[in-house]
Amino acid sequence: MAVLGVHDGHDNGAAVAESGTVLCAINEERFTKLKNDVGFPVNSIKYIVKAAGDSEIDKIAIARIDGAAIFTRLFPVLDVRRRKLFRHEIPKPSMINLHMSNMIFKLTQEQTPKWLWSRLGKGIGAYAMGARLRKMRLGDKIVFVEHHLAHASSAYYSSGFNEALVITLDASGDGICGSVSIGEKGELTRIKEFRAGASLGILYGAATVACDMRFSEDEGKLMSLAAYSFPSEIKELKEFSRYDEAKMELVSSSGIRYEFLLAEHMRNTILWRYSREAFAYSVQRYVETQVLKMVRQYIRETGIHNVAVAGGLFSNIIINMLINELPEVKKFFAFPHMGDGGLALGAAYYTDFKENGKFSARQINDIYYGPGYSDSEVEAALARHRKAKKIDYEEVDDIASYTADRMIDENEAVLWFQGRMEYGPRALGNRSVLAMPNANESRDRINLMIKRRPYYQPFASTILEEEAGRLLDPCVGKNRFMTVGYKVREGRRADLIAASHIDGTTRPQMLGEENRLFRDLIKKVRKKSGTGALLNTSLNKHGRPIAMSPEDAVWTLLNTGATSLSIGNFFVRKLARAK
Repeated sequence: MAVLGVHDGHDNGAAVAESGTVLCAINEERFTKLKNDVGFPVNSIKYIVKAAGDSEIDKIAIARIDGAAIFTRLFPVLDVRRRKLFRHEIPKPSMINLHMSNMIFKLTQEQTPKWLWSRLGKGIGAYAMGARLRKMRLGDKIVFVEHHLAHASSAYYSSGFNEALVITLDASGDGICGSVSIGEKGELTRIKEFRAGASLGILYGAATVACDMRFSEDEGKLMSLAAYSFPSEIKELKEFSRYDEAKMELVSSSGIRYEFLLAEHMRNTILWRYSREAFAYSVQRYVETQVLKMVRQYIRETGIHNVAVAGGLFSNIIINMLINELPEVKKFFAFPHMGDGGLALGAAYYTDFKENGKFSARQINDIYYGPGYSDSEVEAALARHRKAKKIDYEEVDDIASYTADRMIDENEAVLWFQGRMEYGPRALGNRSVLAMPNANESRDRINLMIKRRPYYQPFASTILEEEAGRLLDPCVGKNRFMTVGYKVREGRRADLIAASHIDGTTRPQMLGEENRLFRDLIKKVRKKSGTGALLNTSLNKHGRPIAMSPEDAVWTLLNTGATSLSIGNFFVRKLARAK
């Protein structure tokens, strides 16, 4: 019996797990083209149910039971407005509105008493979600999985660790901002939860907004900007959230709970005294310090040295790098879709184990859980655009060799579309923009033509697994999913100059045998250039989700400065007259 996992909040989506195996998983943004889409994932559920085929869905696991869901499930427009506020698509709230929101947050954020909020959330949630699912002829075999339990499950059940210390941290969810659990032989036992009113995630998100970036989307930019500063320290940060080792708890002495009011407070009382770079540096280093204290202490307390993490705060690859390098940590795993977009799979994982009792002690090898397309589907999409005289294309015998030659001989940046789509925010060789990593112009060309990202935001790399030890130092563990930063080895930085940051770090995908075609491409690049790596960034135009279908790939080609696309066995050129 299979379990359908559903998340209907920020970056909503669906997933199916059966007896410990993920059959498919996807997020609604890939269908709607609204990045981090919110609401009920109708399209994702339809795709998932069809893709699951003969698997009979026995249970539907809903992530989130919180009180906030009471209102957003009854009035979905509230979630839509929240997304628009996050993305600065509506006017900035007045100070009066910010203070009113803060009052509401102080009353409701931690959702006490928990039993009342849980009962209300489940009751109203079962009514609202049941009605929507019945319209899709799915029945209402609903179970609810608490927000941070879903995060913890996503990390633990995909980590391959029999025994693990499982830590979750984010802005907030179901009244808390994080948890510590012990995973053992498939069972998860929570030993600590951190109250939402002292959230490190809200601190980091508010700092992002204070720098005129987007909450719950641009935190990676703040992390990148931090590398451009001299060391600095802002002592006031401890007022908002700090880890108290005596209490083993996150604490706060500030009365500000609402992230946008906190952002205004930071902007008016702190940021005006610092450059944005120094401010970003201070926030990044401060949060690193708090998280590392927490991790170290819980390792000492539990005696468990395998660490698995999830939750939006662990999208921070520098924090993950520092945890990974701790001498106390034996093995480290960050769930690839660590933010709220991964909650549906976390809920499915947890409920599947409870229903079927199957636990895999093997780490997931890939996350190609999305749609794939046949050669005929690809060619049909291409033929429509060739008829409109926008593109031309040819079928080639060896697409990997042909693409490698274009990148090396002509120094092209190539759109690369193959196989099943990746799950989560990272392109891992099936929906990618690729270029040579040893030429600065590669980075500049992709930025100007396609991505249009800030100067301080680096691109990631894909490195053949056997090359990682030569390029990275220290090369701790194997990372398939671009979830951890690594330092580039001295003397090899020129090899990854376009795919690394000013601080000498890169965010690598260490590629093994899980993607044969992509591996073949990089091996061909290595044979001709001596470099077993590529610059790899996601196949999308700035502000849009990663491409899902052949039509999306061609749209990206036609609506950016890109000139070529490798898709299936076809190499596509944009015609000069195409716009």
